[in-house]
Amino acid sequence: MNNASRQSVFTQVDYRQFRQHLADITTKTVKGKGYETSIYDAKGDIQAIVHAASIDSNGQCYSAEYYIRTQALPVAMEWQYAA
Repeated sequence: MNNASRQSVFTQVDYRQFRQHLADITTKTVKGKGYETSIYDAKGDIQAIVHAASIDSNGQCYSAEYYIRTQALPVAMEWQYAA
């Protein structure tokens, strides 16, 4: 994983990685605001964020985006970011 990713609080992941991360969070408090949904752990810390899919005024489509707390990334995933 590069330094920029390690310095970010959240890292973008694919849907599969996002779902695996959610399975490890014991308490799931979910709060939505606008196009963003945040998932909190039992301590009240944000553990994951979803940006909803959308279409802009020009008809351009944007896929949903999934983010998890960088510190929660398994070390085994680091090979995916090395390049």
